[in-house]
Amino acid sequence: MNQILVVGGGGGLGSALVQALLVSNRRVLVAGRTKPADQKVERFYPIDATNQDWGALYHQIVKDTGAAMDAVIFVAGSAVFGKTSLIPLERARQTVELNFWACSEAALAAAEHWAAKRNRGKFLAVLSISALRAVPFEAYYCAGKAAAARFIECLQLEYASQKLEFFCAFPGMLRTPFRRNAECYGFEPSFAYEGADVNKTAGAILNLLDGRRTASVLGWRERTIHLADRLFPGLYDAVVLRKRVRKIVKGD
Repeated sequence: MNQILVVGGGGGLGSALVQALLVSNRRVLVAGRTKPADQKVERFYPIDATNQDWGALYHQIVKDTGAAMDAVIFVAGSAVFGKTSLIPLERARQTVELNFWACSEAALAAAEHWAAKRNRGKFLAVLSISALRAVPFEAYYCAGKAAAARFIECLQLEYASQKLEFFCAFPGMLRTPFRRNAECYGFEPSFAYEGADVNKTAGAILNLLDGRRTASVLGWRERTIHLADRLFPGLYDAVVLRKRVRKIVKGD
């Protein structure tokens, strides 16, 4: 894969992914609100992902570069945390708009773009472990990510015969400003300054994209939680999450 579009490559995990791709000598294009700092990025397309004609963007890329996209990595995302009853409906809708609708529309447009040109292509949605399990005080974030994950699974079934690949990566918390910058209603976000190394996570995502890795859940803690959910349903909720909820509610 030589030419890759990163949606949301201007900061945090997106920026780390761009760097990892550049180091591996890919032609990197970035689309999003924030322009990447690295001058080696082939092109930057300023867009609002929640109001984007993705088909037009993909055609413009082919016109500008003279080459097809080999892959799209959708890493753009937003979050609103806190007590679900306190979160303004408009903020909830904005979160789901980007995390689900923008991602799903970008993926479907990519599928049709590649299928029409009979090209191979990969679409990788970088989501969150929250897509695979409930997390208290992250209801809308979880819902948007979970919907995106299931949508991507459906596309994989529908387009696999056309040599197209649609899959997801599920990282956990990262040491980036993402959680610190998110709006939180009712209390401060937990673990805002903790998480995995963003560069190592970017490397794991690149290995997943290139087929050198099969595990889509990233991070040993996240893999342990995911395995526990499968083998012992409800155990993590009872032992960890309900205790966390009681502690937060008691602190009010």
